Formats: sequence, C-alpha cells, structure tokens
Amino acid sequence: MHLYVAMWVCGTLLALLLGWQQRKCWRLIWQLNGWRGVAEQPLLWFLLSINMHPHSILEKVTRLRTYFQRPLAILIGTRALLYIDDPAGMECILNAPECLDKTFMQEGFFARRGLLHARGQKWKQRRKQLNPAFNHNIVVSFFDVFNSVGNQLIEQFATKPHLHGTAVKFKDAEDMLSRAVLEVSCLTIMGTPTNFTQADDAHIATTYKRLLEISAIKIVKPWLQIDFLHRLLAPKLYAESQACNQLLVDFVSQIVQSKHKKWQLRAAGHTQLDGEQETSSEPWQRRIFIEQIFNLAASGELTLQDIEDEAQSMVLVSFETVSNSIMIALLCLAAQRDDCQSRLRAEIANVLPHGGDSSYIGTELLQRLPYLDAFVNEALRLLATVPMNLRHVSRDFQLAGREAIVPENTIIVLDTFSMQRDEAWWGDTAKQFNPQRFQLGEHLDERLGQTASPQMDNKLQTKERRHSYSFLPFSKGLRTCIGRHYSFFIMKVFLVKLISNFEFRTDQRLEELQFVEGISLKFRNADDITFQIRPLTGLPNKKTN
Repeated sequence: MHLYVAMWVCGTLLALLLGWQQRKCWRLIWQLNGWRGVAEQPLLWFLLSINMHPHSILEKVTRLRTYFQRPLAILIGTRALLYIDDPAGMECILNAPECLDKTFMQEGFFARRGLLHARGQKWKQRRKQLNPAFNHNIVVSFFDVFNSVGNQLIEQFATKPHLHGTAVKFKDAEDMLSRAVLEVSCLTIMGTPTNFTQADDAHIATTYKRLLEISAIKIVKPWLQIDFLHRLLAPKLYAESQACNQLLVDFVSQIVQSKHKKWQLRAAGHTQLDGEQETSSEPWQRRIFIEQIFNLAASGELTLQDIEDEAQSMVLVSFETVSNSIMIALLCLAAQRDDCQSRLRAEIANVLPHGGDSSYIGTELLQRLPYLDAFVNEALRLLATVPMNLRHVSRDFQLAGREAIVPENTIIVLDTFSMQRDEAWWGDTAKQFNPQRFQLGEHLDERLGQTASPQMDNKLQTKERRHSYSFLPFSKGLRTCIGRHYSFFIMKVFLVKLISNFEFRTDQRLEELQFVEGISLKFRNADDITFQIRPLTGLPNKKTN
C-alpha cells in the first residue's frame, strides 16, 4: 500500500514538474489558436511521428498545412515547435535577434563548424570577419572564372553522344552541371583548379550530395546525431557518413594547407615554389576566399583549422545551392510549352556581342536581361532551392502583430516552399510557372519590341502590393546568405551560355513533381525525368577562355 502511495506521489510530482516546464509552450499554443490548438496536439504528435523522413515530410506538410490555423505551435517534450508560413511571420523571425541561431536539430549537419552553423556572438564576429571576402568588387572579379568554366561546360554538353537524339536523364545532366559548379567553387573559394568539369574520379561532387542527404535524415531524426545511437540503429548509414565525411575533410584540408604554405612563402618574399611559377599573378587569384582570410590567421584572429572549416562550409553552400538552382531553372525552362524559351533566347541574342558570341558574359550584359531576371526569380519562387529553414529561440520574445510570446528554446520552422506557392500571396495561379509575375511592366516589353498589355499592368500592381518577404530565394534579415550575389551571378552566367547554345525540352509536367526535403530541394521521381537537348544551329562557334 505504501509503495503505491509513494509511486502516486512521485508520479504527481513529475507531472507537476513537467507541466511547470511546459507552461510557456502551452501558453504559446493557447495564444495562437486557443482551445483548438490545445485539442489538436495529439493529432499533430501522431502526424509528426509517422512522417519523420525527408522523403515524406515536405510533401505531407504541403498537403496538410491548410487544415490547421497558422502560425501553428506543437508541444515536443519541454519545447515548442513553431511553424511559420506567412510573409509577416517570416519578416519577424528573420529580423529578430532572438532567432539568429540554428537549432540543435541541425547539429547532424556534417559541415557544422564554420559560419554556416556558428551561433550568437561567435556568428556575429565570424560574419564580420568574412564579409569583405564577398563584397561586390571581389565577386565581379571572379567573372573570368565563371565564364571559363561555363565554356568548358558548354563543350561537355556539345560533345556528349546524347545530343544525337538520345534522351538525357535528369541525374546525368545534374552531374555534369554540379561538377562544373563545384569547380567554380574550388577556384573561387580555395584558388585551386580541380578539372571537375571534365571528370570527378574521386567522386567529390557525389559525396557532397550524399552527405547532404544523410544530414537531412539526421535533422528529422535528431537522435541519430548521438554517435552511439547512430551506430546502433543505423550502422550502415553511420559507416557511410563517416567515410564520406573523412573524404571531404581530407580533400579540403590538403588544398588549404598547400595554399597556406604557398601564401607564407609569398608573404616572406618568395615568388616560386619548387621551381614552379605561382599562379597567384592572375587578377582574381589574390582575391579568393582563403587568400583573404589567411591574413586573419596571420594576425591570430583565426586558426588554420578555422580556415579549413570555413572553406568546407563555403564550398558546400556555394556548390550545392547554385547547382541545384540552375537545375531547377532548366527544368522549368524545358517544361514550358509557350514562348518562354524563345523569348529568353531572343533577349540574350539582342545583347550578345558579335552576332551572338556567349564566350564572355559580364555584369553589364546581365543588367540588360530583365526577362532572364524574371525567369530566374519565378523558377526560384515555384521550386524553392532551400524549402525549409530552422531557427532556435535564444530568449523569450513577442511575435510581431500578435500577443503571442515565443518562449526560449522554441524550434522555429520557416516553410518558404509553401509560402512561395500559396494563393494567399501569389493569386489563383500560384502553382503555375509564370515569369510575368516579376516583370517590370511596359519597360520590359519595350526592350523586347512588344507592347504591354492591361494584364501586365494588373500584374505589376499586384507585384507592388506583394509583401517583401513573400519571396525569399536566399533568405533575408539578420542572417541573410553571405554569398547571395555570388550565387545569382554564377547561375545567370551559366544559364545565358546554356540557353544561347541549346534548346531544352522535357515531357515532365511541373505539377507532377514529387518533392523531397534534402536540405536543398530534391525530386523523388528524378529517375523518371529526362531532357531532350538539341544544339542550336546557325550560331557562331563559341570561344573557350
């Protein structure tokens, strides 16, 4: 009898303690959705538990979100998970100093020691140190690299046998493109030619992609971030992740250490190493990322390990995000049955020098391609490169426009993918591809020798009324992407070269795509997607830098 009483007392005390720790979370749920929010908790717990996999979570959230009032809070242990999918909520979270940090769920990300996952004051200090490496003049100085590798990519496309009538698999095109973008990343971040555009015998590009897939699994299943549980519950996945991680750590560290030795010799007055002429005489070479932050190491602000971590982080982000964005744009381009592709090609041909020579694309030329801008923006709106973002709440704060107080340690999920396809912000055709959403009214059509329509004026008025945070291609706010201009420039240079040299077609309908949350957006039915890529005739031969 006494044992039962003791157990009852202990159970009551534990329940009271748990309730006390959860009190702020329940208050948030009540403030957002009242009794409805409280009553929905068991259903929300069940839905979360059966959909915790990258292959299902994005698609299920997209379909089920409309059945719940949003913003939506879910109690998870002693924390709250706050789901945001509206522009005002995005603006509040992305500009709140209390929401600057990444969450514990992202600790499973393999490249987690650089700026990408730094927190609090360390992030602010590191961002301030690295900002000069991505200023406009430095990014523009890389255009020689963008064009040189882009021309190599065109040669790769032109010499492949698939251009003689055979359909090209999505993953084959993605492989060629991702290797070229990885080469650009290695050149501009670490100043080292890799020849990845021609071949990747060490499988560096595919290893980066595989580690991102594993990282996505560890985010939705955070218990796998504990080594013991990971080895116990998924031994094969653990062994694979360790092998992949070591390959990339060795790849980056060897390059950084080699470059650092050369930098030290040059700083000491030596211009040659082992009888070889230093390549840093190239105009862009001394502006590369690690060349600049070597100075921080020399002054004691960073260690060589810090530089390796930052290089790993920057290569990964610049390579994966950009290559994925270009593939998304090509897929949208190839799927169109209207004049989108011919209109883009006409605009590009109108500004290219020497009758259509795309061997060098500069910033001045890109500024004269408004329809390309509209096309790129619409592709990144409809198929958001990074579908969801997570933030950690470092201390209590009030959600803008509401009385709700978001408690410390809340996990915030920012659903950019759903917001950018929501009819509430983008109208009845939100899930359709239409670059005119981003057009600049009559001025754009005048440049193309066309006449603006009343429908165009209506779209322009809609654009002017649209919330500035309803479109977030590379995030915004306090922790906006440091390389956003760099990414846009590579994307547009490569697209101009591809569009002016090839015609792309696919039978894949955009509305039939099946989405996967793989850190960046992936397609579950990618194996079923094929391109028809036809070289354009009648254009002058392109030079290679």
